[in-house]
Amino acid sequence: MPDAASATAAFLSRPRGRLLAGAALLALLAVGAGVAAWMAADRARALQVAGNAHVLDAEALLSALKDVETGQRGFVLVGDDTYLETSMGARLALGPTLDRLERAASPEAGGFPSDRLRALTEAKLAWSDRVVAARRQEGLEAAIRLTATGEGKAVMDAARRAVAEVQSTTRARMAVLEAENDRRTLLLIAFAAAAAGGAALLLLLYGLARRRAERHAVALLGGVMAHAPVGLGFLDRGLHVTHANKALMALSESLLGGAGRALPTEVRSQMEPHLRRVLRDGRAESGVEVRIRPPGRPERHLVMDFFPLGGPAARGDGVGLAASDVSARRRMEERLRRSEARLRMTVDSIPQLAWMTDDQGAVQWFNRRWFDYTGETLERMHGFGWQVALHPDHAEAVAAGLRAAIAAGEGWEDSFPLRGADGRYRWFLTRALPLREPPDEEFPEGRLIGWFGTNTDITAMREAEEALAVAKGAAEEANRAKSQFIANMSHELRTPLSAVIGYAEMLEEEAQDLPGTAAFREDLVKIRANARHLLSLINDVLDLSKIEAGRMEVQAEDFDPAALLREVAETVRGLVEKKGNALELRIPERLPRMHSDPVKLRQCLFNLIGNAAKFTEGGRVTLAAEVEPGEAEGHPGWLRLRVADTGIGMTEEQLARLFERFAQADASTTRRFGGTGLGLAITRAFAAMMGGGIAVESRPGEGSLFTLRLPLDLGAPAAAPVPEAPPAGSEGRAGLVLVVDDDPAARELLSRFLNREGFAVRLAADGQEALRQACALRPDAILLDVMMPRMDGWAVLAALKADPVLVETPVVMVTMVRERGLAFSLGAADYLDKPVEWSRLKRVLDRFRAQPQPGSALLLEQDAAHRGELTRLLEAAGWVVEPVADAAAALARLALPPPPALALVAVQQGGGEGFALIQELRRREEWRALPIIALAGGAVEEEALERLRDRVQGLLPAEEGMREELLRELRRIATLVPRVVAPSGPAEMARPAAGGENLRDGGRQDLDTEGRTA
Repeated sequence: MPDAASATAAFLSRPRGRLLAGAALLALLAVGAGVAAWMAADRARALQVAGNAHVLDAEALLSALKDVETGQRGFVLVGDDTYLETSMGARLALGPTLDRLERAASPEAGGFPSDRLRALTEAKLAWSDRVVAARRQEGLEAAIRLTATGEGKAVMDAARRAVAEVQSTTRARMAVLEAENDRRTLLLIAFAAAAAGGAALLLLLYGLARRRAERHAVALLGGVMAHAPVGLGFLDRGLHVTHANKALMALSESLLGGAGRALPTEVRSQMEPHLRRVLRDGRAESGVEVRIRPPGRPERHLVMDFFPLGGPAARGDGVGLAASDVSARRRMEERLRRSEARLRMTVDSIPQLAWMTDDQGAVQWFNRRWFDYTGETLERMHGFGWQVALHPDHAEAVAAGLRAAIAAGEGWEDSFPLRGADGRYRWFLTRALPLREPPDEEFPEGRLIGWFGTNTDITAMREAEEALAVAKGAAEEANRAKSQFIANMSHELRTPLSAVIGYAEMLEEEAQDLPGTAAFREDLVKIRANARHLLSLINDVLDLSKIEAGRMEVQAEDFDPAALLREVAETVRGLVEKKGNALELRIPERLPRMHSDPVKLRQCLFNLIGNAAKFTEGGRVTLAAEVEPGEAEGHPGWLRLRVADTGIGMTEEQLARLFERFAQADASTTRRFGGTGLGLAITRAFAAMMGGGIAVESRPGEGSLFTLRLPLDLGAPAAAPVPEAPPAGSEGRAGLVLVVDDDPAARELLSRFLNREGFAVRLAADGQEALRQACALRPDAILLDVMMPRMDGWAVLAALKADPVLVETPVVMVTMVRERGLAFSLGAADYLDKPVEWSRLKRVLDRFRAQPQPGSALLLEQDAAHRGELTRLLEAAGWVVEPVADAAAALARLALPPPPALALVAVQQGGGEGFALIQELRRREEWRALPIIALAGGAVEEEALERLRDRVQGLLPAEEGMREELLRELRRIATLVPRVVAPSGPAEMARPAAGGENLRDGGRQDLDTEGRTA
């Protein structure tokens, strides 16, 4: 290279050459400076792009975390897995985003910060997983309690701060790099000043490259604006929209009434305070809720975030906004709130104390009635604290029973006293059932999550049982005392009477031999006759006492009934002929032998023939006998004895009282013919004891016919009586009544009266048949006699009240036995003495008349559109609806027959027609029993709802989407509400509706003496 060096030295030694060399050198330097400037600019562009991407990745990370949190909240509130689908996408995006952020932290990539982002992200995901797992495994309350700890919020807030710190640090780093790049460029420009052409070219290239980078950034921002899922826009200082993306334009067109540059007044009034603060302070505001009510559409909810445009130096240039439509979420939250309110309203309205435990048996919730009764607070009652309300004598046993049920995972039932707010204890029947999740592979029977229990006040029932036991004991003791008294008195009276009779007979025999004693002997005969009459009366009273006490026994033996009948006829023939009567016998020559009590049969015939002879003068008394075959196979048959006379006869009213003790047809009969009225009562009792019965037919002035029907064999099984059919033409619209009486005449009289009153009637002659028919027919009411063979009325009443199916059937005692207190203590609905006072029986039966079936509803709704919609809804479900617009129209309709089955009343905030109607109906006695279902608008205050609960049978929220729930609730209440007895009066509202059906099914409830539900 010596030649080249020499040439160069020669070249430089020349001035042109030096200029050229200098120009070349400057050109080379200019080129080098340009290349250096270009490389610096390229490096700066790469760092700028990387910085912007770092900021956007941090924002994307925060947005993904928000999506995860949103999905978590939706799943917690609703329990629907579709809410987790969005969060799953966000979770998938988190990993790549974190990787990009951490790669950008390396010096080669720009050294942008990403400290703590991965740790916070993992903490947030772990927290979300815990909340979702709590919701799946433990339910909504557990998830809410976990959320309420604030741990998730703290993690999210830390993530927001970390992202904001990363973005701020990145922007600061970018600003520093940009400043260094500017200084370097200026130095290169100064250095290349001598090479203007080259420096200008380099600056031009640099400027072109920079412009391309800016255009790329603008294009990137445009893509974000165009495709972002939320509404994004910019407002100038006058709060006019200058830029808006597609999402914001769509929101504007659908909700804001158009896409103009000026905000609507309704929206501007809500947003302006926030926008002004952002312009003034330069700080962003997020989570601002804006409510918009588009014309003719439901209210919509938007959540907006506001941020200043530019940096702090450009704070007043305008405001950016991001808007999201959360109307669907708000509607779901509102529906959830109403559903919870409805559930709370329902459990607070039930008459029982209610509670719920966790899977360990610790009580977590009580209904309102628990706190009303105990006067305690949730803090004291929570967990196992409720046991402080237990009576000390029962606390240990109750706790042990509960622990055993929890350990076994089974239901729990117990009865024990609980202390009330007044310090007194009342008895409650407590039942608890386990609550389980749907079965799965791990838990085939469903995972146990707790118990739901109720406490039902049974104090009144226990007191009634105790009172019944006391009353029964008192009645039995009184009956024993009465029987003992009568027996003692009868003995004390019969002893001196026997002496009187003996001395009178002795004196009569001695006086026969003395002259001039005829008048004296007549007096002795009168003394003897009256004494024997008095002795027979005492014997009758003693017999009746034994019958009532159940100590009268039947002494059955074999005998010839024909011989006994002829013997009786010869005995009473003189008595019959005493008043000029003839005794006629119609007895077959041979009758089958009879196995019964001949003494009681003889006494029955003496009473019947003597009674016929007493009320017949110059007429005929007939004694007839005939044999009837048995109804059942193997039954030996019946002996039918008839005693007929041609005497004065009796009216229907007299027949009704005929077999009562100490009663005769009327007072004039007693004065004219005498007697105590015990003979026929004893005869009927004897006939029943011998397995038979007695009936009578009579007409005034034509005489009477008594029929005594007895089994030939007292030990043979009695044939089941055949239920007597109701008279033809009896429609039974008022209901079905079962009449139980062993007396055919009484059954016939009651049947006639009931048919006349519109009731269908079934008849039973004894207690066993009564129970069989009651179980088969489920009557609306039962009229029950006491004195019956084999099974008396008290035993029938006890059996009816012990049957869970028949326990609510009202039983009216119709008897001559004076035991009113015993009847009510055994559960009788009412008590009527024989002879029956028909007007009083009618008043009693009016309480049990069948009413029209539910299906007619009176609807009060002021809003015409809602009234029409409800009317169509109910009519489509089969209801007969009578809509009215105000309380006056409703009261006018209620004054007309027939009454509606229930009233459906819409109530609004601030009172109105609905509250007015309910108050009026509950104020008026005749309509207090009318079932009312209130439809409460969402704006009705809780205090007003509390007042309503005690006045209506049902309280439902009036809201969209509740049609099926409304119909189900109406059907449920319609099957449970009592039948309403319309008020009597000029409007005759108590008339039964045509086609009304008898109450048969389980939905029937009986009415007490005042028309209320029993």
